[in-house]
Amino acid sequence: MKKLLTLSSLLLALPLVSTAQSADEETPVVYHKEPCEAFYKTPPLRDLLKLLPDIDEETYSMGWETKDKKSVALDLSELDDFGIPETGGIDPALQTNPAWRKESWLKVQWTGQGSGALPPDPTGAAGMNYYVQATNTVYRIWNKDGTSASSPKPLGTLWDGSSDGDPIVMYDRFAERWFISQFKISGNKILIAVSETSDPLGSYFTYVWSYSNFPDYPKFSVWSHSYFMTANMSSENCTAFEREKMLLGDPSASAIKMNLPAFVQFFRSTATTYAEGPTEPDMDEPAYLFAVQEDAWSGSISDDHIKVMKADIDWTAGTGSVSNHQLLYTDAFNCVFTTSWNDIAQKGTSQKLDAIAGIFSYKCQYRRFDGYNVVMLCNTVDVDNTNRGGIRWYELRDNNDGNWSIYQQGTWSPDTQNSRWLGNIAMDAQGNIGLAYSFAGPSNYCGIRYTGRFKDDPLGEMTVQEQVVKTGTGSQTVANRFGDYSQMTMDPEDDMTFWFTGEWISSGGISKTEVFSFSSWFFTETEENPSTAPYFNAYQPNPSELTLVWKNIKDENTTIEVYDMSGKLILAELANGTSNQENYSIPGNTSGVYLVKLSGTNTALSKKVYLAK
Repeated sequence: MKKLLTLSSLLLALPLVSTAQSADEETPVVYHKEPCEAFYKTPPLRDLLKLLPDIDEETYSMGWETKDKKSVALDLSELDDFGIPETGGIDPALQTNPAWRKESWLKVQWTGQGSGALPPDPTGAAGMNYYVQATNTVYRIWNKDGTSASSPKPLGTLWDGSSDGDPIVMYDRFAERWFISQFKISGNKILIAVSETSDPLGSYFTYVWSYSNFPDYPKFSVWSHSYFMTANMSSENCTAFEREKMLLGDPSASAIKMNLPAFVQFFRSTATTYAEGPTEPDMDEPAYLFAVQEDAWSGSISDDHIKVMKADIDWTAGTGSVSNHQLLYTDAFNCVFTTSWNDIAQKGTSQKLDAIAGIFSYKCQYRRFDGYNVVMLCNTVDVDNTNRGGIRWYELRDNNDGNWSIYQQGTWSPDTQNSRWLGNIAMDAQGNIGLAYSFAGPSNYCGIRYTGRFKDDPLGEMTVQEQVVKTGTGSQTVANRFGDYSQMTMDPEDDMTFWFTGEWISSGGISKTEVFSFSSWFFTETEENPSTAPYFNAYQPNPSELTLVWKNIKDENTTIEVYDMSGKLILAELANGTSNQENYSIPGNTSGVYLVKLSGTNTALSKKVYLAK
């Protein structure tokens, strides 16, 4: 936090208590939908990829991103770094109690794609059977044991051949579909591909939208009624995409391009709620957006806080708006490092790296529990006014009413020499938290590490001792740009395994990426998930098949029923009492949304499914 206070104002300052306040009241501007400008259904990727030559991922499109410097909404030359004077420059939320849990949660690990472009900006997600990773110009599909399911291919194979970068990969748990995006510099375009089924090697529905400004640094999220995107633009910086039509391959799918309310911003890529877990948000529930507010940026920001906004979308009317919602005052923080972007020290060179501070890291996880909802956020902070990066993290909660408060917060920096930055944080089905990040210091090359905590551990503390995933073997000397993205997602199979992809530096200064998973239930050294809650899922592995999976069901005899959304019964069969999975043929049904029910004396479970044809 860069204090721009006079001496008299410092003397009069009172200790700050973290509270929530309503944001300024305003009448939000209503925006209207517009159709996509191009639609195309790809052939199955497993067939298409056979026709394309393999690429050398180490040299393909090597060179810096075309948009290699993100535009900043602030004049950094006007900022002075005074740290946090009331605490001697030390982050007041810095965890001082040592982590005491020693066992590693690590499950599987492999080296991902090479650089493709610099920085690689890795993104990836786990599905039912696969892990899909993309970097700035290439993507690749693996089985979840790390064996290859495809060779690396240019991103442009999904669209018109353009492989410009800043991709995002998501697995839409509620529809069991893959989502892959990137920008296209020519024409200021956003390109989106949604898989026809849960098979990432199958066909994709592709969509294109153009913007009046270049959609730099896009961040996407899954919500009930929309896919959301924020981008680093002065206008049209929040977009809702018509998720239901995109899932069904409808060429008339639309987007609602909106402007965020005016406020002081660092980058304009604001965090938006990315829903995970078994329970989908309500269809009329607004999505929420969160922005870091550093009191050094402007005299209008009196104290460090989180700005909360909400996006209300009505696809029936074709309208949407984003409005101010709340201010959540936090423990003081310092998140502007240097005006030169030379922030993080690394071994073997005087070249320092960009801390990517001033924004919440992608992604912002949203999860529903019985009686309350959770949002997980983290961002990079200077923990002691020496440009030593640490991870400030937050768990926000609401009581199913949209009124958010800070349930716990902390800053993770467990030694006095090294930096942790570019973090990602998530919560599993039992309330345990995983946090992974980049790591470097004067005596350490850039690598990847992680920590975590259990639900009932002391608030504000990571209790798992820092675990080393990948040790760097070289330093980056060519520039300070290290990367803008890493990504953590939850495994939809058990909802208790964290998947992370991030960047590290190998010998010769070559940027590498890593993919790994870790789990709190694996911590107990047993591969049996201790959860006994009933589990039921339905997904479409190919266009003519429906797969149902269930476990922890008390009834020996259950019935499977499939209804269309008009209530017409499409299928009714007894489930195999000796199995926990069944496959059903659905050759004659039309594209649409269906309801699948698993019923028994003690069982009443259901899942909405999207069946594409």
